[in-house]
Amino acid sequence: MRFDVEGRWRNGDALKLAYMVKAAVARVRQDQVLIDLRRVATPPDAEGKFLICDRLRRALTHKTRVVLVAATDLVDNDEVPYGLPLCPDIALFAGERDALRWLGVSSMEESTRV
Repeated sequence: MRFDVEGRWRNGDALKLAYMVKAAVARVRQDQVLIDLRRVATPPDAEGKFLICDRLRRALTHKTRVVLVAATDLVDNDEVPYGLPLCPDIALFAGERDALRWLGVSSMEESTRV
């Protein structure tokens, strides 16, 4: 499953996105998700990183594998270790090809635009 996210990122959007992903994953019974954040605009007054990894880990089951395609300075992936028990695996990549390779797929067949 694929989510293409675009537009200006606002406070609370990480939680909204995490629950949108959770609902979609449950509806179509998928366990692999690609979230493309390359077209997200950072507000000029924003400080720090968006807590999308934290929100996804709280919302999704441990069987889910999530790959984020985004700039490393945008997301909070560096603060949470890989392979936490009972949490989904989340990886961050700058490009889509490496992200798909990590998921073990050649292309994302279903696309959900957010």
